[in-house]
Formats: sequence, C-alpha cells, structure tokens
Amino acid sequence: MTATEQPKTSNDGLGPLPRKPWWHRSLQPEDRRRVLTDLAVVRLDQWAFRFTVMLTLSVIVAVMGLWLNSAAVVIGAMLLAPLMQPVLATGACLSMALFSKALWSFVKVILATVWCVLLAYILSRFLPDTELTSEIMARTQPDIKDLIVALAAGTAGAYATVRADASSSLPGVAIAVALVPPLAAAGVALEASKLTLATGALLLYGTNLAAIILASIFVFVTTGLVSTRRLLNNRLRMSIAVLAVAATVMLLSTQLYESFRQSIEQNQQQIQVEAVVDAWLGDSSLSRTVVFEDEAISVALRGGELPPDQSILQEELARDFPDSPIIVEWIRTQQATTTTTAPVAADQLRLERVTAAVEDWLANAEIDYQLDRVSIDDNTVRVNGAFAGDPPSIVDLTEALAEIDPALAPRLNWVELETIQPGDEVVTPLELNSESLATITADWARRRRLVVREFTFDGAALTVEVAGETPPSAISLRQLEEQALTVVDEVTVEVFYIERRPITTTTTTPTTSSNPETTTTTSG
Repeated sequence: MTATEQPKTSNDGLGPLPRKPWWHRSLQPEDRRRVLTDLAVVRLDQWAFRFTVMLTLSVIVAVMGLWLNSAAVVIGAMLLAPLMQPVLATGACLSMALFSKALWSFVKVILATVWCVLLAYILSRFLPDTELTSEIMARTQPDIKDLIVALAAGTAGAYATVRADASSSLPGVAIAVALVPPLAAAGVALEASKLTLATGALLLYGTNLAAIILASIFVFVTTGLVSTRRLLNNRLRMSIAVLAVAATVMLLSTQLYESFRQSIEQNQQQIQVEAVVDAWLGDSSLSRTVVFEDEAISVALRGGELPPDQSILQEELARDFPDSPIIVEWIRTQQATTTTTAPVAADQLRLERVTAAVEDWLANAEIDYQLDRVSIDDNTVRVNGAFAGDPPSIVDLTEALAEIDPALAPRLNWVELETIQPGDEVVTPLELNSESLATITADWARRRRLVVREFTFDGAALTVEVAGETPPSAISLRQLEEQALTVVDEVTVEVFYIERRPITTTTTTPTTSSNPETTTTTSG
C-alpha cells in the first residue's frame, strides 16, 4: 500500500471493511430495504390483519377444493396463501444472523400453521361425511420427490424476492411449494379420525418448510442480501444455524426416502400379483381388479363365466406372499343380445322400454347387480336379479315406469350377491334358478289361497304340490307356467292339488249342571 492509498472504510465508521469472498456481491442498501419490507421483517402497519384475512380465505378455498376433488380450486388456494412470506423471512433473518427476528418470524409460521389446521378441522365438521378424495390422499403420502421440489421452489422463491425483475415467477413458486393444501388436508384427515393420513400431510408440510428455509439461506447469502461485514463477522453463528436447518432436512429426507422405497416395492408387488392372476385366468373372459394394499391381496372378478379353481391361485400367491391374506370376489353378470329380423310388436317395444328403465334405475343406484329377467304380467313388471346389499328404492322405479304407463307396477324378486372366500363353493345356476322359481311359486300360491307342500326343480321340470279349498284354474296354471318361463327358457310345469276341507268344533254348555257337555264334530 502506498502512502497515498487509504484503506477502504465502511460508511458507519467501524473501521476498514474485511476482504469479501470472491463469490459474494452485496445488494444496494435500497434493494436490501425493499426485500426486508417485502418479507415483513420490518414493522408494517396492519400487516397481521391482512395476513390473517388472506390466510383464512386460502384455507377455505383449499378445503373446498379438496372436498370437491378439484385441482383448479386447490391451485387457487395456493395463489391466495401468504404463508410463503414469513417462511422466507425466517430464512432471511437466519442468513443475516438476526436470530431474535428469525425466532419471531418462525413464531408467525407456527401460529399460521395451527390456525390453518384448526380452521380446516372446523370446516370439515360442517361438511357431509364422504370418502376422502384423491386430492386429499395425494397430500398424505410424501416421498423424496417432494423434498426435491421444495428445495427447487424455495430457491426460486428466494431469488425472485431478491431480484425485482424475477418477481413475476412468485405465483409459480406458490403453486410448486403448496404450503396451505397439506395443512388443509391434515385438518380434514384429523376430523375424519385418520391420524396416519394427517401425520403424512404434516410431514409433507414440514418437508416444504425446512427445505424452503434452507434454500433461502443459501440464496440470500449468495445474492448479496447479507452484507460482507455481517457475513464475515457472524459466520460461526450463521454456520450453526445453517447446520441445524440442514440436519432437520436430512432427518426428514431419511423418512421420505423410506416412503419412496416402500412405494416402489409396493408397485413391484402389485405388478407381480397381477401377473399371477392373469396367468391363473388364462383365456377366461372374466374382468379382474387386483388390489394389493396393507399386505392384503384382493381379487375382484366380474362376468358370467365360472372362475377357475381358486386353490391354484391361492397356492401361487401363497408361495410369493406367504403372510398376505387373499380374498377373491366373483360377481356373476350376463350380457343379453337381441337380434331383430322382423318388425317389433307393440308388446315387445313396451318390454324393451321397461327393461331400459329398469337398467337405468339400477345404474343410477351405483351398486353391483345381476339382472336376470324383466317381464310384464297383467301390468305387473317383474324384475328378477341379484344385488350386492340392499336393492335400490322401489319408489324410484315406480316413478320411472309411470312415465311409460301409469298402470305399470313393479315387483322385485332378488337375492343377495355374496363374496366368495377361498374354499367356498360357488352357487350354481341351477340353485339360482331354483331359488327364483321357489319365490315365484310361493307368490303365485299365496295369491290363490294355496299352500305349497312340496317344491322341486331339476333344471327341466318344475313340480309343485299345493293344498287348498279350491283347485287352481287352467288360467292360473298357465300364468304360473309363463312366470316360470321368465326364469328358465324351457321348463315343464306340473301342479298336484290336494283338497283341504275345514273341520269345525262346536261346544255347547247345558243350562243345568246335571247334563253332561255335548260336543258335535262336523266333517265337511
């Protein structure tokens, strides 16, 4: 240094400036004040009110979006949420070693977090109880990919805050980070008593929070928000703070990587189970749905064809998954085809309209069903089928039929579909037809004051023995045969009749006690 050179001194008169690192450049004082103002590190009038209002509105929008399963509404909540501001402020204060202000900014984050979860919980109490939507479930199972997104978005958010010319990227950062939706999902899951899902949503939020703070510290230091003197004089304290945040991120990343590994393993197991099921079905026309979840294997089959021997599937799956319970369900369905070669009669058109109304009625009920037969007998629409659980409301079907013909009245003959467990016997078509014919016969006999004494069906012949005071007429026998044909295409009906005569007993009590009691029995 020559005699004429003077060491550079700072504007505050604290002595010569230390040599700054080659990679560090300081912001102008006015730019630094702008950043601190934008992050609310300096005191702003009515900041708390504005922040609370916008945060509350964003939570309301997020909860509605999650329940409506609308990604667009959830994105709107991301754009409204102001939670990014105190999070970046925490990183900025840590980078400048302003630990008291960093603590206050982090307290704001904690209070905002509690408010978001609490408000989402309260709103969910007023919503109807339904299954959790896919938008909710998507925010309850984080993995290592979410950490990578949070680090990148936090870096972009801090850079856009420092550089005014990049501030247009902040809405995209808000969408990428998504701080409020996980909190809303946590509140909804807590209200539904899904503690595991709520923990997953809070883990996703904590991951985003820690990653944003860590990335923002790095950006604020390298972009010059921290002055050279402050950076060098507080490098030890800043290093401790950065290491603490980094340790938190590493701890979360371990949990997230484990979730990621389990997800990959579960996907591989799902593919393996599906391959075994497909090999078992072979050329079968049955449609299948395979679910491998919580170490349980569920195979749902649909179609009119009998499934192959279930013991083979059970042995194949038990070899690869010995500890997994296996459940096989078969819903028997059949598809009717109609070929028209001649003009359709009015009765046939009427039956087709009625059948379409019945199928729409079942489809709107959103239940598993098997529609066997629809027939019309003296303005009575008979629906034979099987349902998984209770059948839909008969009132809705009555209203639909009234639009076709007000005189039509529905009558439902149904059996309940049952789940087939490994080792269970499959109900044969003969047994299903026999049950339907027994129901038809009992109803036919009851309306004619007859008692069914014996009922047999061997697949081709229906034999019925009834008893009553009056034998059935030829017309009623023909009606029974027509109803039986609605279940079985070709069937012979034989009815045997036994006459039942009333036997009355009359007891007369004499006027004097000296005469014995007289009992008269009359046989018709």
